[in-house]
Amino acid sequence: MKKTGCIPEGAKWQAVVECDKNCDGLFFYGVKTTGIFCRPSCRAKTPMRENVVFFSDSDKAIAAGFRPCKKCRPDVMVFEPDLELVRKALAIFTQQYNQSIDVSEISKQLGVSATQLARLFKQHIGLTPAQYLAKLRVDEAVKLLEQTDINILEVAYTAGFISLSNFYKCFKAQIGHTPNKLRKKRGGL
Repeated sequence: MKKTGCIPEGAKWQAVVECDKNCDGLFFYGVKTTGIFCRPSCRAKTPMRENVVFFSDSDKAIAAGFRPCKKCRPDVMVFEPDLELVRKALAIFTQQYNQSIDVSEISKQLGVSATQLARLFKQHIGLTPAQYLAKLRVDEAVKLLEQTDINILEVAYTAGFISLSNFYKCFKAQIGHTPNKLRKKRGGL
């Protein structure tokens, strides 16, 4: 549990100036001129020292008439915008993996560039969005191959692949052998 009341004002101010994430949750600061309160790690423009007041918790800042910053969201317990963005993208991909998905269009909908989305995905999931989509599609193809007798071409298109060659390439890379070999294993041949 974090200790809150014993941080000297000078150290609090230094944490605000340095946008110190380690001090998040220990205290909040309000800016008198804007009427907004923030976490110490907030990346908003550093206010003038004489306009800053400190609070031990967000309820006290709200009670004093300050409203939460929209950038650092001091009103929520944990605010991880990057992780939230990845979660939203995951939900979209999981729901629409078997359709034609334009990752740059999805990133636009989420308000970031395709490059930034790819970086965040790699950081949090360990895969790029394209690799994640391929994984979802191959997983679906494996299920279809194991549970149905539909032909390989139909499996590929049902799983969301736009070409048979891409399907075979992704399948072999993830599973280690071809779809036909998986199906033969299933049938005991």
